[in-house]
Amino acid sequence: MAIVTGEERQSINIDQLNEDIDKFEQVHAITSDMHTTHKGVSRLVMLDRYSFKDTEKKTLREGDFVVLTVKDDPKFPARGLGYIVRIDREQNIAEVKVDEEYRGVLDRPGEVETGVVKRSLDIIDKPLEVYYEQIAKRNATGLASVETTEEKRQESFERFYHELVNLNFVPAGRVLYGAGAATEVTYFNCYVMPFVEDSREGISDHRKQVMEIMSRGGGVGTNGSTLRPRNTLAKGVNGKSSGSVSWLDDIAKLTHLVEQGGSR
Repeated sequence: MAIVTGEERQSINIDQLNEDIDKFEQVHAITSDMHTTHKGVSRLVMLDRYSFKDTEKKTLREGDFVVLTVKDDPKFPARGLGYIVRIDREQNIAEVKVDEEYRGVLDRPGEVETGVVKRSLDIIDKPLEVYYEQIAKRNATGLASVETTEEKRQESFERFYHELVNLNFVPAGRVLYGAGAATEVTYFNCYVMPFVEDSREGISDHRKQVMEIMSRGGGVGTNGSTLRPRNTLAKGVNGKSSGSVSWLDDIAKLTHLVEQGGSR
């Protein structure tokens, strides 16, 4: 059974995808009553940021529907959707036919004319949840899992799923991504950190906390007003401080280094 989703010109082989999904206990199979795919940017965000993926690409094959970096620009990369044309695992690359909606950023000879790009497998992801209903089911399962009996879990699942699938309530992105996924990610989107202690130890401890939160998908805000200004005496080493701005710049760079599991 193959279907065309949204504006896509090719089809997703649902039977094959369900076989792949069966290898991941967190992911719910696609059923005939599922229909919510979203469109445009909303669809791309759903698939790129919130959908559960085969991150190890064990099930990736020719014909698969994927999310990929269409334009691999170091400053302004662009993500998009497409279908695998050919895979070369020895070279760790794949040829992907980019969906028409995302071809506007292509600028390499050959790619513009054909829509087929050659990209590293490292920047290609295979979403297993291609319908919002799958995400809602996973979320409802995860949120209901804290109940102490199977009866209560089923009751809570049905109540959560009803609210989620009807869009009466849409959780924050970290919940959409993490609930029911059996991963160690945060359910909170953003954190305002405590004041940074004005010492080497305090700054080191703060950086460690920032790295841990960011690696689990949380956003971090730091108040550096407690750090001493530039050129202030550092008595312990008989020197001068580089200033609060320099330390905040260091923390900002750290947040860019942490990939957040590729989910944000």
